[in-house]
Amino acid sequence: MRIHDKYVLGDFWRNLAIGLLAFTIIYVTVDVTDQINIYIDNHAQPADVILYYTYKIPWILVLIMPVSVLLATVFSLGRLSKQNELTAFISSGTSLARVASPIIVSALLVSLIVMAFGEFIIPDANRKSLGIKHVRIKGEKEEGDSRYRSNVHYQGEHGRTYYAESYDVMLKAFTNPIVYEYQGGTLRRRTDAKKAFWDGAEWMFVNGAVREFLEQGEKVAPFAKLAMRDLPERPEDFAREEIAPEEMNSRQLTAYIDKLARSGGPVDKYRVDLYFKFSFPFTSFIFAMIGAALSSAKRKPSMATGFGLTLFISFTYYGVMRIGLGLGHSGAIDSLFGAWMGNIIFVVIGGSLLYRANQ
Repeated sequence: MRIHDKYVLGDFWRNLAIGLLAFTIIYVTVDVTDQINIYIDNHAQPADVILYYTYKIPWILVLIMPVSVLLATVFSLGRLSKQNELTAFISSGTSLARVASPIIVSALLVSLIVMAFGEFIIPDANRKSLGIKHVRIKGEKEEGDSRYRSNVHYQGEHGRTYYAESYDVMLKAFTNPIVYEYQGGTLRRRTDAKKAFWDGAEWMFVNGAVREFLEQGEKVAPFAKLAMRDLPERPEDFAREEIAPEEMNSRQLTAYIDKLARSGGPVDKYRVDLYFKFSFPFTSFIFAMIGAALSSAKRKPSMATGFGLTLFISFTYYGVMRIGLGLGHSGAIDSLFGAWMGNIIFVVIGGSLLYRANQ
């Protein structure tokens, strides 16, 4: 590594740390202000509030990382440009791309770290932060420690979806269960019962009715007791604590999508979310390219100008990103393209700007 690489990198990492700290403080301050009534009304302990935000910090860092990388790039290279050091580098035969390469490589490293955070740290940290907020701050009942599951919603195999008022883990019994069976996205059968229990070999439904939805109309067959031998789900499936799709890592979400697809359910939304887990981390790398190109302008950018450029680019990117995600969720465009649309557009812009600035 050359001396000027260390010089540029020192500035970049220092500015990145300052940006992350500043944006984290701003985010927490705004969120505390917004949630202050909840904390006061529930007589929340300061230690619980602090612990809640401690677990939330990994998610906050991932959210603000691209903006912080862009700001650090603009400020670091902008200072070189303002003090004519960038001009000296270029005059000595060192291209802009070479001067900015340590920052761009560092941004790629940051992108990989962000991806690792999203895969291994954030899902568990978010669940813990939500648990602290709902249980220790709001005083709600912690379902994970109870033998009962309330408002059960379980996506089963072969087009089946389960709903129930409650599920007793110890007795392996449902209260007011409903089983919907879909075929090709069309509801074909619905089974309602007062209760259902596992008899050791199969599910027994008690006091209910089976409704079959045929082309010529609905067919209803009441029953006092019905053995549902074809249900592949077992008591341990319903006893296992369900994780919301937005709290899953990529492996869990992939398994959930496969299961949902086998059941005939819609998967476009979740596929977009899965691809987005890989596309968003690389925003930092793209922003570093754009920041490097903008910092080389002949006019000497001030701190106010650099901050303004950062906000403008960030808001524009997030707007395009949300449009892509929305179109992908609705099925209007391909799921993969919807998740990567913002990155594709901005990597073209960033690459073009960097190429022109390097001439």
